[in-house]
Amino acid sequence: MTRPLIGLIAALTLSLGAQAQTTGTTPSLLAPSPVSLASAPHPTPGQLQDIATLLTGKEPASGLPDAIRDNLKWKIYTREVQNDWAEYTRKIGEPMTHWARQHIHFPTDTVFYPFSGPDFTTVYQLFPHAKRYVMVAMQNAGRPMDLGAHSPLITDQSLAQLTSAWQLYGTHGFFVTEYLERYYYASQGKIGASTFISIFLKLQGFDIERVTPIKVGATGEVEELPLDTKLWTSVRINASKSGQPIVLDYLKIDLSNAGLQAAPDNFKFVQNMSLNPTLFKAASHLPQNANFNMIAKAVLDNSPYIVQDETGLNYTALSGKFNVTLFGKFVIAHQAFQSYQQDLARAFAQRQDINPLNFRFGYYKDGNYVVMVARRK
Repeated sequence: MTRPLIGLIAALTLSLGAQAQTTGTTPSLLAPSPVSLASAPHPTPGQLQDIATLLTGKEPASGLPDAIRDNLKWKIYTREVQNDWAEYTRKIGEPMTHWARQHIHFPTDTVFYPFSGPDFTTVYQLFPHAKRYVMVAMQNAGRPMDLGAHSPLITDQSLAQLTSAWQLYGTHGFFVTEYLERYYYASQGKIGASTFISIFLKLQGFDIERVTPIKVGATGEVEELPLDTKLWTSVRINASKSGQPIVLDYLKIDLSNAGLQAAPDNFKFVQNMSLNPTLFKAASHLPQNANFNMIAKAVLDNSPYIVQDETGLNYTALSGKFNVTLFGKFVIAHQAFQSYQQDLARAFAQRQDINPLNFRFGYYKDGNYVVMVARRK
């Protein structure tokens, strides 16, 4: 990806992504000894549960750690998460879930979500019965942040940053890429993708049972790494809800042509994953960019079912191979990308079978949002 394109994405697009990895010397909330998730070689499911519970602004079974109990920013954060999640659920989450029950009819074990950032919530609400969710973005994953395992300064910084993130998500249903990058690179707490994914899993009612680093192997399959791996760029999270287990793989992969050409294993992985139903949302119109046509072609050639907003695949290319059902309203793309999807705008102006959409999906465009549901011809 070129430097100008990276700058454009960071400054002007509204996508998701981050990285989290914790360090600290204060005792962890999860164990009587001063061992946090950041240093514990084999964190238990109970420890993972307590970390995720604390990240949602609630008191874990082990109680509040000393670093949190009397912290004013903690009290602000708990209110923010509860209020913003309630707002998101009312405005976006519940309408999206009801819509998906009516309009997403493609049973699948695996869903592929490239350019996802940590947005587990959307892919889960659209495909709630999948057994494996494969998410790909450009940010490091890291370990879920243990808020109780840091110095007061790092705890204060982290709570302030998490609060800021939730103020955006509750209203808009996305995080701003530029801010998420800052949470990692300008923060000693290094808040990242696995931290936000853990929050979403817990808020959606999942129990987190296992988190481990992963990589893409030579055959394009995901391989687990030792828990003592220093930098967790990608992670696998095993979780369950009402007794039903899921696997969530989040991988840091450069999906540009240059990135995939430089890492043939990753391209094999993309080709393997493109055989599954695919979701594009808030993808910075990258699948329509010539520098990303390798992943676009793989999905167009292989995926049986695609759900996307206007930032996904080009409408003409999509409609050539898929029966496309349109929902919402579309006149013009976000101001940062107004040259894209002009053929989609013509389709909305000409087609007489446009369906309504009653929730926000993707970038703000004068209140207009679009979802395309595409089934291979």
